[in-house]
Amino acid sequence: MSISWCDFIAGSAAGVCGLLIGHPADTIKVRQQIFRSSGSIHIAIQTIKYEGLYGFYKGMGFPLLTAGALNSIFFGVYGNCLRALENCCKRHDPGNSDISKYWYTNVFMAGVGAGIVQVAFATPIELVKIQLQSQTGTWEKQHIRKHVGPINCILHIVNEHGLRGLYHGSHIMLYRDSLSSGLYVLTYAVCLDLLHGPQHVWTVIFAGGIAGVISWASIMPLDVIKSRIQADDLANPEYKGIVDCTIKSFRKDGLHVFGRGFVMCSFRSFLVNAATFLGYEWSLRFCQDMSKDFPTHQELKDIRQTN
Repeated sequence: MSISWCDFIAGSAAGVCGLLIGHPADTIKVRQQIFRSSGSIHIAIQTIKYEGLYGFYKGMGFPLLTAGALNSIFFGVYGNCLRALENCCKRHDPGNSDISKYWYTNVFMAGVGAGIVQVAFATPIELVKIQLQSQTGTWEKQHIRKHVGPINCILHIVNEHGLRGLYHGSHIMLYRDSLSSGLYVLTYAVCLDLLHGPQHVWTVIFAGGIAGVISWASIMPLDVIKSRIQADDLANPEYKGIVDCTIKSFRKDGLHVFGRGFVMCSFRSFLVNAATFLGYEWSLRFCQDMSKDFPTHQELKDIRQTN
């Protein structure tokens, strides 16, 4: 089966849409997870007071340059894997009588595969973003300013720790993103089925938003650990690994720490993923109009159901 580039193009547009909507809330979420003062309103007030509106957009430069690429990789791998899995099912079942029972499994597995591939590119971006987001200097003394921007942060990490340093936290990201990515696209697919497809804007917004909230809720404790590990001082780390970070976080802040930032994360996830899937569906339709032989996600499902 030939590779379809429409998924990559649509994914790129989706990534930019999602980032522009969600970065301020993401900054609050990250700071909740790594600072002792955990209230989202308190974080927002302190950010405005000491850093102005700019504080909400710290660390955005690098993700903005790469958001399109990351989502392009995710949706590109997802779309092509899904079509490959569906074609494989058809070859093993020429009559196509039982194909329907494999659809959701294929969606989930394609999402897991896309999440795993994406981690290889996402880890350095997440590391730089969180290193910059955790810098306040004035109101959170533990997190003084060390980097003046994403390029400076990258150069500092590479000079001090080599290229390997850019993959600090990759193990926890792999655990986090593989499961959540599968659940993410599966939830979206189920919601679209219940709402009779992506024909209406509000259907896509609701399905995308719910998919984001559920996928994030499933891995919230892993996200807290990831944020703390990646915000750590790489030269003199407080945490020796995932287990050590989990134990120390529990002893220091209690069990509730693993849900820290959940409200803000859920709010952000709904907005971001509603915008992401809206950008994805619109771009996919546009690409389909330009390339008539390319089937969309929904058309694949419609073809499967009518056979």
